[in-house]
Amino acid sequence: MAILGVVAASAALVPADPLVVVLVAGLCAGLGLTGGVEWRRAGRLMLRLKWFYLSLAVFYGLWPAQTGDAFQGLQEAGWRIVALMLVVVLVVWLTGRFSRSALVGALGALLGGPRQVLGGWGESFARRLFLALALFEDEKASVEQRRAGLRGSRGARLLAVREWLVERLDQALAGGAELQPEAWKADAGDAEGGVPWWGLAWLWAGVMLVWAALLGGWIE
Repeated sequence: MAILGVVAASAALVPADPLVVVLVAGLCAGLGLTGGVEWRRAGRLMLRLKWFYLSLAVFYGLWPAQTGDAFQGLQEAGWRIVALMLVVVLVVWLTGRFSRSALVGALGALLGGPRQVLGGWGESFARRLFLALALFEDEKASVEQRRAGLRGSRGARLLAVREWLVERLDQALAGGAELQPEAWKADAGDAEGGVPWWGLAWLWAGVMLVWAALLGGWIE
């Protein structure tokens, strides 16, 4: 249920409609009060995406999609950046309140269809997805250590580190247990495995309100 709610809220953020962004921001604030959000962890993940934010600002500022006005293009980029940050908060809430094993099982069952008629690919995909998230989140110290041991220009060192990270992820996804982050092996300190009922109630109330606003805007 929680996974479906987070997916539904994230999907509603795709158009980055200002009203929907404001409503989801209120939903995230409510989750922080009722179900618990690790705001420091969310902030770290948001900062890791800083170059993606810059690319959105440049893209929409230089090539505004509808109006041709650079200022309005930057406004649209701003809403999309905030929407992406809110998705990060939702993911942090979800992964902080449930253990990875519970999330992999739930997402795998969801993707596999009723009685797993679509086969076991769903659980395999879920494992790869959460492993990629764990590597993205936990590799900062390893990256800094690797970069410190390199020589050459800054651009060459960044390229070498990027290629090294891609290689590590490929190997980990192929089953290299020794490359999997400690948090993944230990199941992330085993989050609670559940949330208070009012946390889920707030999540779904917010999701329904967000979709009502989005559908109302489309109908108009």
